[in-house]
Amino acid sequence: MITVWREGIARGDMQTGDDREGICRPVTKQEPKAWYGVRTFYRWLTWEDRPYEERVVVFRARSLDDAIERAERESAEYAREGDFEVLDMVQAYRISDGDEEVGVGTEVFSQLHALDVPADEFLDRYDSGPAHTEIG
Repeated sequence: MITVWREGIARGDMQTGDDREGICRPVTKQEPKAWYGVRTFYRWLTWEDRPYEERVVVFRARSLDDAIERAERESAEYAREGDFEVLDMVQAYRISDGDEEVGVGTEVFSQLHALDVPADEFLDRYDSGPAHTEIG
């Protein structure tokens, strides 16, 4: 499996009838699809301190580009519903091919960081303070 990223996220509206919920559609032999985990980034506009958010959402898609397009549409809708700003980066990761099962323990995203720094410095760089995993 490889990690690939592409900058430039769409900010357009969701189109009625699109199949962003492709995970729910039956996949036939004529439509080979793989599972992809796609990481998107946001800035909260109405919450105190305007925190950033990272999300990883899974999609079934015909290709890496198709998965990114689906994620761009989904992220635009997510941002519109929550009053978030969509940031200009998308990272996609192929989870499995075709009919391979995705379930408990499946790695849905991975990224390598080629940095020549000690482990504590690396962790400090990516530790942004208290994390909010549930909002209620």
